[in-house]
Amino acid sequence: MEELRLKAKREAQKAQNKEKAMFKKKLEQLVKSRKYYRKKHPKKYKGKKRGRKPQRLNKRFRPTMLANGETVIELLTRSKYLLSVSGEKWTDRQKTRAKILFRMFPKIKEAYTLICSLRSVFSNKSIDRGTAKVKLHEWYQKVSACTLREVKAARDAIKYKEEEVLNYFINRSTNAHAESLNSKLKGFRAQLRGVQDLPFFMFRASIIFG
Repeated sequence: MEELRLKAKREAQKAQNKEKAMFKKKLEQLVKSRKYYRKKHPKKYKGKKRGRKPQRLNKRFRPTMLANGETVIELLTRSKYLLSVSGEKWTDRQKTRAKILFRMFPKIKEAYTLICSLRSVFSNKSIDRGTAKVKLHEWYQKVSACTLREVKAARDAIKYKEEEVLNYFINRSTNAHAESLNSKLKGFRAQLRGVQDLPFFMFRASIIFG
């Protein structure tokens, strides 16, 4: 999901830069045709009511705003959290943002739907290892029908470690404690700026974290 969001954000940034370049080009053409006025001398046009109002020379570029008051880049930036959780955890503002996001980017909507269907397998506490395996294979079939290589890469990773992944459903245990300890050891090693005496480092680690 993060890869798809960043990819869409880069494309939106390119589109906005192109729109800004077109705006500058149009403003330069107005300058050459002298259909503008400077902010320093507004009195020249004080009594002018008929006709089209001239363009300001120092007019700022303003990107296109969406229905919720955000630009496309802001929409994609602020959608990071809502794409990482299920829909029932969204606030009203996030629901509005997600509705606009999914309408503008159908690929993100398709990927989010597939991820939510996978999340529902792991969040179901009433299924055992065998049932979970059947559910995973059904999810593989859904992913095969889509054209998103990012989701297919996640499917291939789960397929490669399927037996280890299915062990989660035995007693709903994860390796979170091991990952936490690994993170603490990395931080401890960074404070020491490297390790020269490995046995002494392991001794200190066992005393501190044991």
